[in-house]
Amino acid sequence: MRILFVHGRAQGGKDKAQLKSEWIATLQRGFKANGDTFPDNLVFDFPYYGDKLDQFTAQAKLPASHDVVAKGTGQDRQFEQFMQSVLQEMKENTGLSDQDIEPFFDGEAATEKGVQNWRWVQAIVRAIDTHFTEAAEFTIEKFLSDVFLYVNKPAIGSGINKIVQDELTTEPTIVVGHSLGSVVAYNVLNNSINNIDLVKFITVGSPLGIRAIAAKLGVLNNPAAKHNWYNAYDKRDIVALNPLDHSYFPTTPPIDNNAAIKNHTDNRHGIVGYLNDTNVAAEIAKCLT
Repeated sequence: MRILFVHGRAQGGKDKAQLKSEWIATLQRGFKANGDTFPDNLVFDFPYYGDKLDQFTAQAKLPASHDVVAKGTGQDRQFEQFMQSVLQEMKENTGLSDQDIEPFFDGEAATEKGVQNWRWVQAIVRAIDTHFTEAAEFTIEKFLSDVFLYVNKPAIGSGINKIVQDELTTEPTIVVGHSLGSVVAYNVLNNSINNIDLVKFITVGSPLGIRAIAAKLGVLNNPAAKHNWYNAYDKRDIVALNPLDHSYFPTTPPIDNNAAIKNHTDNRHGIVGYLNDTNVAAEIAKCLT
């Protein structure tokens, strides 16, 4: 049995072997917490695309929200619209009020309180980072920039996908995708399902339920229809904003969602807080019996 781990963003400059070891050790702790024996014969694959994604991001030179405020709109209309759409959805679904956002507004009083006002966009970003993404190395704007490039730029998406596709085998495999890695894994399975003996698809901290992201994926489907797709998330994780259900990610058969995860990392999104969760570990253990 193999487990294919597909990591998320912000992994550039890190050591692939060390990351892989950390993921395995974390999952082992989840098994131990459940009293399950961790098999000695498990094989792990860890396709690493962190440096490649950073290279793509640097080349793309997407405007930051402060650039749009300073230079005006129109630098990258597609990206600007994507940011506006996602941030509006996050504001509404997290229950952030205008009163919550106003303290983060930089400048004179906002005459237009909404994502059409880019100072207001900046304020929403700051409010979200303050209330939901406490980890210093994580910001919602950087996350959305990387997701945008992956789902909107075919050359970038194909380049990342190939790194994962190259490690597929015909051996029985559990695929675990975290954060942006869940989007990558979804696309890879859709395009290469015949190149893998899929036992189960597991996503954790997935942004696939965000409508502006799902809308870029074409007709939605469940590539793990024969074996079940299990999606686990912490309701406090801003990236996993919505469940993958009939309202946000409708598929047949439906995806099994578990919102009972209590991710202990600062921003409720870190892989450590997902892989060592007893719910996630138990789901993987069931596939091994």
